[in-house]
Amino acid sequence: MSLPNLRLTVVAALLGLSLPLAGATTNAPTGAPAKPPAAASKVAASSPQTAEVGIYIIDLRDLSPAKGTFTCDFWIWSRTQIQENILSELQFVNAEKVLWYAEAKPEVPGMTCYKRRGTGVFRMGWNLSRYPFDTQLLPIQMEYTLKDSSRILLTADTANSGISTKNLPPGWKLKAFALETDTVTYSSNLGDSGLGAARGEFARATAMIDVSRNDTAEYWSLVSSAYVGLVMMLVSYFMEVDKPASRFALLGASLFATVISLRSALAGLGNIGTLADRFHLLVIGFIIFSLGFTIFLSQLHHRGFDDRRLRLWSVMTAGAVAATFACINFLLYRSHAA
Repeated sequence: MSLPNLRLTVVAALLGLSLPLAGATTNAPTGAPAKPPAAASKVAASSPQTAEVGIYIIDLRDLSPAKGTFTCDFWIWSRTQIQENILSELQFVNAEKVLWYAEAKPEVPGMTCYKRRGTGVFRMGWNLSRYPFDTQLLPIQMEYTLKDSSRILLTADTANSGISTKNLPPGWKLKAFALETDTVTYSSNLGDSGLGAARGEFARATAMIDVSRNDTAEYWSLVSSAYVGLVMMLVSYFMEVDKPASRFALLGASLFATVISLRSALAGLGNIGTLADRFHLLVIGFIIFSLGFTIFLSQLHHRGFDDRRLRLWSVMTAGAVAATFACINFLLYRSHAA
């Protein structure tokens, strides 16, 4: 120890002071608070709440292809653990209108439950290419729009959902019923800046009613007049070759009857392309062919061809037309009939 340091030590000892030696380190008091730790990583966002929804179709009626709608009576319900009436904000996306008759709140411990009974007219896209042997999917689409899918998701009560088969329209049979849930995304935040990225995603539930019909009586009622036109067309082949005016008159009457029958078949449907429509168009095509064939025979008659030979050609052509029509009609019917 150097002399100056020794003197300081002696003075401090006489005064009762304690000084650290040179070069010694001073430790912080053991009771001093520690520095706060670094901030932990953010906790993942909580899972969205769920609400169970179900629907039961009581009555299905007024299936209208011309309007593109169907009508049904139904019960709908919801169960959730949050304190919200899910049904009050459940929007029927494809509904023309919905009328409510009753609402109840079942008492279930620990759950918030609501149920409603109503009637709705719903839009759908009809596929009538196989009419009247067609199958139709009748959708009822529901969206929960009060909160987006990050906060509320819907689940399906499949065990209690369904449809009463006692109240289906005449001629229709139920093939299947399903209630499914998913989400729908819009390319807009719908005015909610909290959604971000101009993207709104909401929970959706869809009830799908799969029904079919095999109405042979309806089919024959639609095409019966066209069959009358077909018979009139075939009769024209057996008329005298030297009297084309009589043939033209009969073929004109058959064409008129078939066109009127086609318009009648279209009246209740609103579009063309059904099995009955194709049958009418097939008959019209053969009538036009027969008109052309009659003109051809008339030209040969005026050029001096033997009428007996022309009559034989006409009868043979009638047999070929009848056989060809029968084969095409059979294939057409088999390809569309259920």
